Amino acid sequence: MSNIYEQLLYTTLRIECMDEESNLLSIGTGFLLQRPVGTDKYKLYLVSNKHVLFGTDSIAIAFTKMKGNEADLGNILRLPIKNLKENVVPHPNPDVDIAVLECTGLFVIMPEQLYFKAVSYDMLATFDEPELSVAENVYFVGYPDNRYDIKNNLPLIRTGLIASHPKINYNGNEIFIIDAQVFPGSSGSPVYIDLTYENIRNGQIVLGKNDIKLLGIVSSTMIRNNKLKSINTGTQLLTEEVLGLGIVYKATAIKELIDSMPTNN
Repeated sequence: MSNIYEQLLYTTLRIECMDEESNLLSIGTGFLLQRPVGTDKYKLYLVSNKHVLFGTDSIAIAFTKMKGNEADLGNILRLPIKNLKENVVPHPNPDVDIAVLECTGLFVIMPEQLYFKAVSYDMLATFDEPELSVAENVYFVGYPDNRYDIKNNLPLIRTGLIASHPKINYNGNEIFIIDAQVFPGSSGSPVYIDLTYENIRNGQIVLGKNDIKLLGIVSSTMIRNNKLKSINTGTQLLTEEVLGLGIVYKATAIKELIDSMPTNN
């Protein structure tokens, strides 16, 4: 699979939030992030929002099974995960809507069954990238309002535009705004930018090399209800007018949380 965007489909997972009777409460999105530990080991994390992972104590994630070394499309393994609140780690800042679940062990015991990809740690944007600016195109991957490829268990890649200057914290918070239709179910969607064109245009990159960066994670959408406000993008029904603006927590906040977690267990 040579197309990096095809690979990004398999880093992203649909999260079903369940109640105590295993009834579906809401749906969110998460993605897998791989962090190197030492020279030949790594940790895997499921990254999503606090309001997704702390909204319940039980979730289910649907994986595509592996056949040979490829994805066996349509062959799905649904994995329940319980006692979630004991294992999910929230960002220490209560205003930052990011949480992670360290899940390395899950993939260690099922290495030949699950087909997945993981975002590499070095893909996290530092926001010092000289090419990064306002009005750039971005891509976000998720499961908006149950509109996804159910048969093949694949999310949708959608596009938007950076609406606030990404190097400036919007209203003093570690976020930026994208001009995109962020619908319910998009909570936890990873947001990417392809800086390859910018680098080629500025003569700073070897021709043909992709420079994909993870800019952040979708948290909520902005709506109009007499006054502007933001709401979490879970799957609850919305009656307000969606403005087509999404709130994205920066990759630097994801890095802060990952770096604060132990690597020796």
